[in-house]
Amino acid sequence: MMRALVYALVASLTRAATTTTTNFRGEDTWVVLVGASRYFANYRHAANVLAMRRIAQRLGVPRERLLVLLAEDPTFDGRNPHRGRVFISANGKRRAADDLAGDWGANATHLFADVDYAGDEVTPELVRHLLTGRLGASTPRSRRLDSGPSSNVLVYLTGHGGDEFLKFHDSDELSAVEIADAVAEMRAKGRYGRLVLVADTCQAGSLLARLSPSRTPNVLGVASAKLGENAYAAGADAVVGVALADRFTEHVSKFFDGNRASSGTWGDFERSLRKAPTRSTLVVEDAAWGAPDWRAAPLAAFFGSEPTFHLTPWPP
Repeated sequence: MMRALVYALVASLTRAATTTTTNFRGEDTWVVLVGASRYFANYRHAANVLAMRRIAQRLGVPRERLLVLLAEDPTFDGRNPHRGRVFISANGKRRAADDLAGDWGANATHLFADVDYAGDEVTPELVRHLLTGRLGASTPRSRRLDSGPSSNVLVYLTGHGGDEFLKFHDSDELSAVEIADAVAEMRAKGRYGRLVLVADTCQAGSLLARLSPSRTPNVLGVASAKLGENAYAAGADAVVGVALADRFTEHVSKFFDGNRASSGTWGDFERSLRKAPTRSTLVVEDAAWGAPDWRAAPLAAFFGSEPTFHLTPWPP
């Protein structure tokens, strides 16, 4: 009798983990944004994350379903000439990466306290545990990914990368194998219905190499550069003295700024990215996605929380 109950329980869990639920209305969207680099010279990686956060929040993802991990935040760094502000576009065309209020004035401030995980606590282990739900019991709910089997989950990674790894703090690495293992565990635990993994690093496409239809179904991977290829920074800012963003993420911000995402699909997004002057080769790994066609999936289901929305344009 006990053995029969155990078999029934295992079968029930297996069915729950393998059932495909497609929710393209954006009503159960979770966003995880990871900036893995430290040091002010890597300002652009923090700006990449804050720009992606700006997009998600403006498109309606509630704060409790948006998790931000920054290995270093330049907002109030003594070397930042724009204390309290982070920008993503350089020189005369500066655009704020952290303008959450839709205000171009002094009130459009990003506060360090609004980052969920910061500094030394941002590690490969933290990323794995956050995704798979293996955080300690003392971790507050506001710092957890509480997604479920019908959730749309967007995971964005930026920093310095190489052949199947993302570097953390110049001392540790998150590998493509670990990423795939974490996603497989998420699937087994019913922690997503559909998942999109976006990587903006050098050789970012290699981070998608271990995804597979059998272990990580219903996953789409998008990367800024193929194996053996750099992901390039945008031009350096004359005042800040460093690059403010990577070309890929800067283009993503401009795409959403143009309001093309209000009824846009991932197919629209892909076509725009392929035309963008990033100097790198866009990589799309769709073998694990399954049906329906990922190109028809609305961007709002992963970047936003409402079926329709409107963005306030950037200032000129």
